Amino acid sequence: MKKSGIITIAVIITVFLGITLYSGVWPPVSVVSSGSMQHSGSWEPGVITTGDLVYIKKVVSAGSIETYVNGSESGYQSFGEYGNVIIYDYGGHQIIHRAMFYLGWNGSNPIVYGYTGQPWIQINPNNITLKNIGYSGKNLVVELNSIRGMSGFITCGDFNLGNSTLNPAPVADQDQVLGFFDPPVKYGEIVGEAVLDIPWFGLIKLWPMWELHLANQENPAPANSYFYLIVSVAAMGTVLYVTNKIPTREKNKK
Repeated sequence: MKKSGIITIAVIITVFLGITLYSGVWPPVSVVSSGSMQHSGSWEPGVITTGDLVYIKKVVSAGSIETYVNGSESGYQSFGEYGNVIIYDYGGHQIIHRAMFYLGWNGSNPIVYGYTGQPWIQINPNNITLKNIGYSGKNLVVELNSIRGMSGFITCGDFNLGNSTLNPAPVADQDQVLGFFDPPVKYGEIVGEAVLDIPWFGLIKLWPMWELHLANQENPAPANSYFYLIVSVAAMGTVLYVTNKIPTREKNKK
């Protein structure tokens, strides 16, 4: 093997190890296989969509997670909305959704961490409502009877904040209603937080799966994602081809 090839392999291994160590999670990336975080039927920059690769970083504590409620006060946003997007484990499957708020209790009284009297947050004995939130201004209503006394993160996909099929406007559904994870999400269930979104390249893994197992169902990936993937792969191939040709031409000139 040529020296240049050995150097290239060493660089790739070093970068991979660095990315993994910084992540603190294995594997450090997750493929988005559903449209629950999309804001529309088309690919949009800065938004997590089906077929994206999400780079994950381990969270050091529950308090280090910026929720939608906290983010709305501090101005912190990620992937098109306030707060962090977290990845949590549910029955061996990873769910990538936004942390809306942390639910705690003072006896039988619910507590929304980060609540400082905001008029758009209503806390009642039987439900908590976040008014006019998300990119289409829905109300997020959290029914408390089935999760009374349980603490943890209330989570929701961005798509449900704007386009829930179970509850059309003006009400959105959180995971604790949809049945992804009945109790609030505890710190121990959290795999990490999404810190970087790499668009389209997860389609390489999902495409064969859809072709083999979901042949009779609509492909959930935004249609333009395939076009961008093909263009990206073609561009990368062109760059590699040109790069490999340059040394050969220079050698022939000598």
